[in-house]
Amino acid sequence: MTEIIQSENGHILCTDGKPVAAIPGANGTVDTFEKIEDGAWKWHRRTSSPTDQMRMEVILLGGATFTMVPAVSYNGNGWGKTPEYVGDRAEDGTPWSWASHRVTIPACTYSENEQISLALMAEPNSNSACSLYRVDAGEKHVLIFPEEEKPKTLNRHFWGAPYQGTMAPKCDFFAVLFAAPSDGGKHRYRGMLDFAWRYYAHEIKPPRPAHELYRLSIAYARYLLQKEKDGFIGFTSGAQWIPKLNGYQKAEHGYELGWVGQNASFATAFINDYIENGDKENLEIGLAVLDGWLSLGLTNDAYICAHKAYRGAPDPKLDLPFETMTRADLDPWDFPEGTLEGIIPRLGKPRPAPTGQKKLPGSDACNLGTGAEGYFEAYDLLKSIGIDRPKYLEMALRTCDFALKSQDEDGSFAKSWTYEGTVASKKGTIGCFLILPLLNAHRRTGDRKYLDGAIRAFDFYYAELDREGYTTAGALDTYSIDKESASPLLRDALTLYETTKDKKYIGYAEKIAWYLCTWMMHFTVEYPVDCLIKKLDYDTFGATSVSTPHNALDQYALRDVLSFMKLYELTGFVQWKERALAFWCNACQGISDGTLYINERLRPVGSQDEAIFHTRWGRYTVPAFTPSQWLASWPAAFRLENLRWHKDWSLFDAGLTHIEGALGGNNR
Repeated sequence: MTEIIQSENGHILCTDGKPVAAIPGANGTVDTFEKIEDGAWKWHRRTSSPTDQMRMEVILLGGATFTMVPAVSYNGNGWGKTPEYVGDRAEDGTPWSWASHRVTIPACTYSENEQISLALMAEPNSNSACSLYRVDAGEKHVLIFPEEEKPKTLNRHFWGAPYQGTMAPKCDFFAVLFAAPSDGGKHRYRGMLDFAWRYYAHEIKPPRPAHELYRLSIAYARYLLQKEKDGFIGFTSGAQWIPKLNGYQKAEHGYELGWVGQNASFATAFINDYIENGDKENLEIGLAVLDGWLSLGLTNDAYICAHKAYRGAPDPKLDLPFETMTRADLDPWDFPEGTLEGIIPRLGKPRPAPTGQKKLPGSDACNLGTGAEGYFEAYDLLKSIGIDRPKYLEMALRTCDFALKSQDEDGSFAKSWTYEGTVASKKGTIGCFLILPLLNAHRRTGDRKYLDGAIRAFDFYYAELDREGYTTAGALDTYSIDKESASPLLRDALTLYETTKDKKYIGYAEKIAWYLCTWMMHFTVEYPVDCLIKKLDYDTFGATSVSTPHNALDQYALRDVLSFMKLYELTGFVQWKERALAFWCNACQGISDGTLYINERLRPVGSQDEAIFHTRWGRYTVPAFTPSQWLASWPAAFRLENLRWHKDWSLFDAGLTHIEGALGGNNR
C-alpha cells in the first residue's frame, strides 16, 4: 500500500509503512493531496498570500537507479557526441530546468530505485517547468512556477540563452504525483505512462479522410520526382524555401534509397497504386526508379550504395571562404534556408584539406534495411500481376548476405560502411534495421542462417535496451539516444513472434513500445493566436519527439501505427490501439491541399513540415515555436505504407473517439 502521511517538515510518501520519498513543506503554505486512483494524487499547495513564484519538491530517498525526463534525458544522457543535456546540471553546477512543453508529459520527472517508482508532473499549460537532480538525501524532483529554462537552452546543435518567465501573483498551485512499488524490474515507467495517458490524453479526429490523404501523398511524391541527364529517375528528399524565388523548390539532384529520400518505398507505393487503381504511368515510374538504382546507381558486390548525387551548380558550403567569414558576411537572400543552416556552423573554422580523390558514398543499416525490404515488397507485388523482376529479389538477398557476413560475434551490425564495405561507424541500435529483411529472407528461402542471424542481432539490441533503458543512433543526422532506432526493433520483435510463435517476443515488443511511448506527447500545448503553430492549427497531442539533442516533434510514429495495432491484436490491451490512432491523427496534420498559405508562403500539394518546433528549440534559420519549413518526403512515404498495408481505411477515418479508463480532468 502506498500512502502520503503528514510529517514534522511536510509529508512522507510511504510504501507498506516504510518512508520512500519526502515532500518538504514550504513556509506559509498548506499542502493537500486528493487521490486520483491508487498511487496517484493531485497535489494542491495553497499559500497564505499571493506569490509570483513557487517550487514544489519531492525527494526520492536514497537516490535513484534510473532517472528520466521523457524525451529530454535518459539516465543523464551522454551516449554519443551531439550537444544535449548531459547529467543533472550544467558545467557551472546549476541544475538543468526545462519548460513543461519540452517534456512529452507536462513537466514530468521520473526516477526509480529498488523500492519505488516516482514521478512528478504538472497540469497542462500551467506556466511551469521542471528539474531533476541529485542531493544528499536522494533524487530531487522539482516543479517550478513560472516557466523557466536554465542555465541555457538547447537548440539544434547549439545553445541558446536561459529563459525566465513571469506570472501574476496567485495562491493556488497544483501538481500531479505518481508512485508505484517496485516489482523487482528496472525501467518501470509503464505504470506512470499508463496513468499519464488516461489522465492527459483526449479524443482526436484525423484532419482528412484516408482517401484524400492517399491522393495528396501520391501527388507530393510525383512533385518530387526528377529525371537526370543519364536517365536516372528518382524522388528527391523534399522541398525548401528559396528566398530569391519567393517560393519552395524541391532539392535538386540528390537521392536516397531509404531514410529521408525513401525511394524504394515510394516506388513500391507507385506499383501498388497501379494494382489498386490502374494508373499505368505510376507502374512505369515505380519500375524506372527501382531499375535505375540497380543499373545507374552506385553498386558494389555487397549492396546498393543508398545515396546518389549529381553535382549541379557550385555548392556554397564548399566554395565560400567560410574560414574567414562571420555571420554578418552572409546575406540570407542568397541561400536556401537549409543550405544557410549548413554554412553557419562552419564559419570561422578551417576548411578541410582536399584529398584530391572523389570519395564514393557508402551506406548505412537504415538505408540498407529499408531498401532491401522495399525490393522484397516490390518483387512480390509485381509477381502478383505477372511481372517478374528476379534482380529485385537478388539484390535484397545480396544485402542480407552482406549483413550476415559483416555481423559481429556479439550479434550486432555496424551503423555504416564505406563504399568498399569496411566499417565507417560502429555503434548504435540502428543496426536492427537489418533484422527485418533477414527474417524476410528466411521466410522466402527457408535457410536457417537468416533466422539465426536475425535472432542473434535482436538479442543483442534488446539486451541493450533492457540494460540501459534507451536505444540509439537511428537518426542519421545525430549520434545520440533517440526513438527512431526503437521503431524497427519493435517490428523485429513482432515479426520474430510471427516467425517462431515464441510468446516471449510479445513481452519484448511491449517493453519496446513502452519506451517509444516515453517520446509521445500526451497533451496539447496551447499557443498564442499569433504563433505560427497556432496558425497551422497544430495539435501536439500524439506527436513524438525526435531525440535527446533534437527536442522537436515529427511524424516518424507513422512507422509505429500498425505495430501498435498488432500489439493490441496480440494482447487485447486497448491502449495500444488508442495510441496508434493518436499517432495517425497527429501525423496527418498540416498537409497542404495546394492552398495552404502560412508564413507568407504557399505550399505545394501534399507537402508537410518534417518537424514542428513546439518548444524553445530552434535552428539557425528557423526559430522556436514554428513549423520547420522543410517539406521532407518521408512522411508521405510512411503514410502510403500504412494505407497499402492496412486495407480497411475506416480505422484511419474514425480517429481516437474514446479513452478507456479516462480519469477526466484533461480529457476532452
